[in-house]
Amino acid sequence: MLVSWGARALYIGPSLQLDAHRNAVAVLAIALDGYLGVAHFPGQTERGFQACRTALIEPNELHLIRSSGRNCAFLYLDALSHDLRTIRDACRERGQRASFHLDGEDPLIDLLCAMGSDAGGWDASRPALASALALTRARPDRRIRDAVEALSHTPGQDANVAGMALTAGLSASRFQHLFKRETGVPFRRFRIWTRLRAALAAARGGAALTDAAHAAGFSSSAHLSTAFKDMFGMAPSQLLALKPVLVVDDQGV
Repeated sequence: MLVSWGARALYIGPSLQLDAHRNAVAVLAIALDGYLGVAHFPGQTERGFQACRTALIEPNELHLIRSSGRNCAFLYLDALSHDLRTIRDACRERGQRASFHLDGEDPLIDLLCAMGSDAGGWDASRPALASALALTRARPDRRIRDAVEALSHTPGQDANVAGMALTAGLSASRFQHLFKRETGVPFRRFRIWTRLRAALAAARGGAALTDAAHAAGFSSSAHLSTAFKDMFGMAPSQLLALKPVLVVDDQGV
């Protein structure tokens, strides 16, 4: 199961067992059964792993995670979002590269296990997940809501700050300030998220990666793959090979 909403993505399913890699976003890794092992030194696994149920990996940090269980959840959070600071502060053990042991991890794990077994229950589960992680929801400012809807519904258009600000009746600087306040991330970062999830949805629906990339506003499938790998640490083809149930939630951020 893969859910994308706002500048967030949530994967629930088999442990990905990726090689050591970096993500442009932060990753909250959660063991749904068993434990995680986070390598102290990703290039030197003989130096050991830290055992935990939850680990927050900071953006752009090389990391290697192994799981003793079968299923995990990975919550991807934009590096510039308010959410990252909130979840970092909720970790009982904090470090520069990673933090561990999220407060309230047991009920969170129970919730994620239930979500993983009921892919159709996202609408009911979303408020509980937001509460468990103290994730904020945007205020219903009509101008920013309209901008978000435009980005989500027409991701392939060359939307820019100047044009969106003009439509909203705001100066460019005021629009950018208000957009960050309402969504939690800057405009350009949010635009990347909408394009990535649009491309993934098209590919999951059967479109070739090149067609999916063009429809979402990327110049080529290579451009899409580079952006996707930069954000999530893997190529889109690796994720699509798992055939996840995909939920795209554009009803707010």
